[in-house]
Amino acid sequence: MILFLDDFRQYPQAIIDTDTSNQSFLRLATIYRRMSVHNNAFLLALINPDLQGVDPFSADLTLEQMAAIALECKSNPFYFFREVCRIPVSGTNEAVPFQANRGNIALIWCFFNHLMIFLMMIRQTGKSVAVDSLMVLLLNFICVNTELNLLTKDEVLRRTNVDRVKKIIDELPPYLQQRTRQDTHNGEEITINRLGNKYKTHVPQGSEKGAYKVGRGLTTPVIQIDEGPFQPNVSIAVPSALAARNAAVDAARANGSPYGVIFTNTAGKIDDRDGAFIYRMQGSAAPWTEKFYDAENAEELERLVRKSSHGEKTPDGSRRSVYRVNITFNHRQLGKTDGWLREKIEEAAVTGDDANRDFFNMWTSGTQTHPLRREILELIVRSRQEPKHMEISREGYITRWYVQEREIEARMRLGRFVIGLDPSNASGGDDISLVALDIDTLEVIAAGTYNETNILLFCGWVAQWLIRWDTTTLVIENRSLGQALIDYLLYMLPGHGIDPFRRLFNRIVQEYDELPARYHEIQVPMGRRPTDIYTRYKKAFGFTTSGGGTYARSELYSASLQLAAKRAGSNAHDPVLIQQVAHLTTRNGRIDHEEGLHDDMVIGWLLAHWLLTRGKMLSFYGIDDRRIGSALNAGGQETMIDHQRRREQQAIQDEIGRLADELSREPNEWVAARIEHQMRLLDRRIVLEEGEIFSMDTLINQAKEKKRERRLLRRAATPADPPNPSPLGFFSDTPPGANIHTLKRGGW
Repeated sequence: MILFLDDFRQYPQAIIDTDTSNQSFLRLATIYRRMSVHNNAFLLALINPDLQGVDPFSADLTLEQMAAIALECKSNPFYFFREVCRIPVSGTNEAVPFQANRGNIALIWCFFNHLMIFLMMIRQTGKSVAVDSLMVLLLNFICVNTELNLLTKDEVLRRTNVDRVKKIIDELPPYLQQRTRQDTHNGEEITINRLGNKYKTHVPQGSEKGAYKVGRGLTTPVIQIDEGPFQPNVSIAVPSALAARNAAVDAARANGSPYGVIFTNTAGKIDDRDGAFIYRMQGSAAPWTEKFYDAENAEELERLVRKSSHGEKTPDGSRRSVYRVNITFNHRQLGKTDGWLREKIEEAAVTGDDANRDFFNMWTSGTQTHPLRREILELIVRSRQEPKHMEISREGYITRWYVQEREIEARMRLGRFVIGLDPSNASGGDDISLVALDIDTLEVIAAGTYNETNILLFCGWVAQWLIRWDTTTLVIENRSLGQALIDYLLYMLPGHGIDPFRRLFNRIVQEYDELPARYHEIQVPMGRRPTDIYTRYKKAFGFTTSGGGTYARSELYSASLQLAAKRAGSNAHDPVLIQQVAHLTTRNGRIDHEEGLHDDMVIGWLLAHWLLTRGKMLSFYGIDDRRIGSALNAGGQETMIDHQRRREQQAIQDEIGRLADELSREPNEWVAARIEHQMRLLDRRIVLEEGEIFSMDTLINQAKEKKRERRLLRRAATPADPPNPSPLGFFSDTPPGANIHTLKRGGW
């Protein structure tokens, strides 16, 4: 079976069949190539090249060709779907070739890699057909003496699934059909006695005891749970089923037979017990990325998936990583247009939460109170983008970039960025989450979630971000792994000539006006600082969210969430971040994530926004506060009036910045007072956005502080001269012939 790029070596005669008549497979392979997936042709593999151009439905096939086609179906699943599988068209006697898309090919590839799969595609995009076709392949070609089980929502879906599986079998060429008249087809199961295979279906039970009994009966290696969020007592049936199948899975693994669990879901209600159970299971899985196709082998794939998974709680209260994948696709990712979506919503006659669940993959909550206004939340949800590049580091960490791969280096070198990082214990529990923000646009340009990781390995990887790009400032939540990460960076960065005080958020800078002595100490060049300075001040690095006060997590939410959502919601982009924002709730006057869910990505996002809106002395980090949000266009297409106003405000702030620089250099106190007066006049013309902060007092104090520092440096560098009396008749502090400031000439 060809799944990984290296698998082609096991089949030296195999070819890539670009002559297939199934154009959907060719189109998808092209899409993978454009996505920079190296293993982009596995779905076109043909192990027996003699079958190229051979029509499996031809009436002129030889016995040798029939046998070769049957063998190819058994050893090469993608040949079956590409060339053999036909899907009946409802209401007609016709059948059409299986249509490949990113969702169903990911499903098939992951199944044969034995991942637990959560497949969520919007209605009418072929989710159920894909799984039913997979069951036909297993029943008719691959499995022997195997029982396949389906647990679905109700009797209607049970009979629909059984009927669809039978019809797909009936569309096979006669020489490939294994069913006989003696086989069962009674609306609940299908048998293929020649191979000893059986497809059994079940429905949920209304009692907890009945649900447990159903689960214990699913002692088979292959199980499909269909529409789990809408099954009563699924939270009882599924755990009992997963426990009951262990022996069957061990046997299948030993025999090299297929095994796996597939959840085919429509988004449900997370304030329902069973809906919340499925949501938590799906949320614990690694988000699907086509970069998984490029794993070297099955072992490497498992390592990548576990590191990317969100993990789940164990009975002892700790958390562990999981070998699960969440394959969720919207209509655009499946090649459908917005017009198609509108038409399907209209045909289904659904609105509100029903439409959100069925056609937008949005899990809903009917009783929770969201802290954001509905229109702001919708703005954030609409900003969702598919990553433009998935970067896998040597350590196996996956970063989702919202910049084209070829543009990353230039963008990072020329721009300015703040990175928010929410750490965890990195042991399969809450994720370590990273969010990188462009200060000009406030857009998320990179994001990542990392789990089941070696702490030292991860610390070294984070250090490489700061070493690789000197345009980044890192805000670390100082809890759990946070202090260990800070300690590592304080040790490593100076060795690369990087000043940690200028690249890591710290309270020495933040509280410069409250404790100026500490701030003066770090302004000394690194080579002249006391050797113990990082040890003494290591607790001052990072954003300490434990407890109360200025840096409490509740304060982070109250100070930054509304402003970040309003100003930058249209640039949130990252699906994981958006999902977590969508499931924030207000309980007892406190903002938090819903029970059993996560908010680590939200914290990373808010940490970056907090620094840009609440951070002091940002220039010390190399951040020009005039640039923050300067290119932002949160309201859609910018009007000419809005553009003019923004330019006027930018010009005022530029003039204030120029005057502040003059003030820091002006030795004459009288002239300095006039400059300060002019700055305050301009300050009256500044129009701040809601929640935006601009402190003229802070800016003036910074300028005066720079002036004092220059004076001290000049005194230290210039030998003292004997005092001389001022020459008679010369009262100005400016020598004759020098350029005179406008204010000194009375031109103000």
